[in-house]
Amino acid sequence: MSDKRIRTLTEKLWARNKYAVMAKGYEHYKNVSNALKNAHTNEQLLGVYELLKDTLKLPYTRKGMRTTLEHMWGYFKKQATTEEKDLFVMKRNELSDTEILSEKDIQSIRTYLVELLDRYPSDYLEQSSILHPNEKWNEVYDQKQMKIITEEDYL
Repeated sequence: MSDKRIRTLTEKLWARNKYAVMAKGYEHYKNVSNALKNAHTNEQLLGVYELLKDTLKLPYTRKGMRTTLEHMWGYFKKQATTEEKDLFVMKRNELSDTEILSEKDIQSIRTYLVELLDRYPSDYLEQSSILHPNEKWNEVYDQKQMKIITEEDYL
């Protein structure tokens, strides 16, 4: 695969997973972002793929999730009603007081974000893996088809 094409696919993977990574901790978000920015060869892009894959295995953190939720709220804030905002804040504040969060801890706010997304569509946010935990992290649309990106694509 050409360097340009694999870069595009890696950028799509990053777009799909950036909020899930941010929810693990902002330092992880910066690490992957910087690695992608500095990657110029297929080998370096494979390193980004592997870093992304490994980072997604980490647990969500309370601080990272709160930061992520604020970023995601930005897609709704101009359209959402006062009641919707109040419910968002309430659900965000219901996050567990523990530093490490489980899937169960974030299910209520995730469900609410999906509801908001139904009312206020965003193609970018719709593809975010954090909203679709049962889908593969490495699935992206490529040339109008769903493609699963693997290590072999970088070779």
